[in-house]
Order: sequence, then structure tokens, then C-alpha cells
Amino acid sequence: MRPIAGIILEHCSAVVVVALALLGLAAAIRTGGSAAPAAADPRIARYLAIDSLDWGDPLDRALFRDALGALGTGSRRTIDSLVRAVDDARLSAFADPSRKLGGERARLDMREAAGLLPMFASFLLVFVTVMALTYLSARALALWKFIAWKQGRDSAFRLFLAVLEERGYRGIPAAAGLLVASAARGILALILFSPAYVIAYALRTSVDTGSLLFLVPLAVISNGVLINQANQLFTLLVAESRKGYVETAVVKGLGAAWDWNVPGGLRHRVILFPSHEARAHVFRDIYRNARLQYIPSLKEHAAFVVTGIVIIEMALNISGHLCYALLRHMLYREYDIAIAIAFAIFLTVKVTEACVDVWHALEERRYANVP
Repeated sequence: MRPIAGIILEHCSAVVVVALALLGLAAAIRTGGSAAPAAADPRIARYLAIDSLDWGDPLDRALFRDALGALGTGSRRTIDSLVRAVDDARLSAFADPSRKLGGERARLDMREAAGLLPMFASFLLVFVTVMALTYLSARALALWKFIAWKQGRDSAFRLFLAVLEERGYRGIPAAAGLLVASAARGILALILFSPAYVIAYALRTSVDTGSLLFLVPLAVISNGVLINQANQLFTLLVAESRKGYVETAVVKGLGAAWDWNVPGGLRHRVILFPSHEARAHVFRDIYRNARLQYIPSLKEHAAFVVTGIVIIEMALNISGHLCYALLRHMLYREYDIAIAIAFAIFLTVKVTEACVDVWHALEERRYANVP
């Protein structure tokens, strides 16, 4: 078992190394970007000044190419090179800080940092809430699935097929509810495995996408994180239930009935409070041992959750949120502020990983009776 101090020192060292690397990158970018902008090519400026020409319209671009070709101003390769130069000039002008509202390019200073703090606090609130809800929901799903497996219950679709096999087509009306339940579960699975931005765009026209009440549920149900966590814990529960100590515990008198609300069985509240509601049941030992192995996987899930939140805020262009600010500062080439935001996101994940490692180490000490 690793000492707590060693775990904290390891994560702090990683934070320091990444911070120094990002500081060096920011300094190099600032030094490299201090040169004066190159003067615009007069030929390119002449073409950009044509008011009747919309460079964003494919038809206008094609007409421009054909006109230059008809005038014999150059070969096709020369015309293509000219069009690329026009595109580069338009992109440079779009990112030019002098064309922005506010005039000059922003720099990371105390004023900018103070403006980012509320966004970072909102980001942390969403992240912590999503992590907690995902963990609790995945645990509940895994426990429900495991107890149903121990009870010998089959899926709704298999029960529907069994009814058809027994009664033929005459059994369809009686088993219609099973088919509806199976279809509903299939649709729910599709939603849970859909990328976050797909669900977000589907709901954007009728839901306030800037609300935290939208961001939190979307981050919980999207990208398959919830199902992956539930399946991972379910697998550990099944593996633990097949070990020898389970039979020993049953011989010593612990309850081993898996039906609901029967003597020696389980109550439905065990899904929400597994450690407290199953003290006299073998399920408690199975759950605690499985949870001990499951805790380290939360570090991996934290990275997925952060990625989902970043994608949601960037894809929906939610103004006033941290990841939208990251995208905006990258677009305007304010790289020192973008690097600071990226470091804050990295720090969020790293602190979460450190907390998970400390939690796992404390659980190991408790199980091993180490003071």
C-alpha cells in the first residue's frame, strides 16, 4: 500500500512539470508573436476590395477563377495559388486583434484572471455535480442489474420470445408490454451512447442550452460514460459473488436470499444505500470488495466527464462558460489565456485523480486494518 504523502507528492510533481512546460510554451508563443505583422500584398488587397464578390460563396469563387482564366492572367496553378493567398489573407484579417471589439489583443493579467474565475467556478460546479450523479447513477444501475441477475430474471425481449414460442402469434397481445419495454430500453441505450453534441443539437431549439440544468443531465447521459461505469461495477460484483468467502459467509449465518422483501432477502433501498441496508446479508461483503476494485477506475471516468463538458460548451458556443472562452481566445490567438484555461482544466482532472488515489489508499488501509 502506497503512503498518502507519496501519492500527494506524485500528483503535485506532475502538476509542477506540466505548469513549467505550459509556462515555457506561453513564453515562446509570446516571443514569437511579438513581431510586426507583414504588409498585405497589394494584389490580394485589390481582389478583397471588390464589393460584389463574396469569397464565402462557392459560386462567386468559381466565377472568379473562370474570369481570371478567360483573361489569361496565368495558369490554373497560378490562379489556385492566388485563391489560397486570398483565403490566407481573409483568415489573417479575421483573427487580427485590431478588428475585434476592444482593439488590442488581450493578455493574461489580473483583470483577465478575475474574469475567468467565475467561469472556472461554474465549470467546477458542473464537473463535481456530473461526477457525483454519474457515480451514484452507475452504482444504482449496476446493483439493480446484479440483483436481477442473481434472481434469475431474464430480459424483456427474451421473455417476449419465450411467450411467442409457447403460445405462438396468439401470445402477442399478452406480451405486447414486454416488447414495448424492450424497445424503450433499446432507445435509452442509443441515447446513452450518443455523443454529447448530437443530443445537444437535437434539443437546442426547444431547451435553454446555456442553463446548468441542461448541461448537467446532458453530460451525465452522453458519451456512454454512465453505462460503461455501470457495466464495469456489475462485472466486479459478478466476479466477487463467485469467490469462496461468499459461501463461508452464508455458512456463518448471513442472509443469502436475493428476492425482495423476504426473510433473509433484500429491500429495495439497498440500491441507494448498499452498505447500510445489507448489514446482515452477504451482498454487503460482495459490494464492498467490488467497490474497492472499482474506485481507481473513477480517474479514467473523470477524464471522460471533463472531455464531455468541454465538447458540449464548445459545440454549442455557450457564451459565458469556460470552454467557450477557451475556444474564443484560441480563435483570436490569445494563446497565453488559452493555455491558462487548459491548465485549469488539467488541474481539475489531476486533483480528482489525487482524491481518488487517496480515497482508494484509505479504503485499502481500512480493509487491511492498518492504522
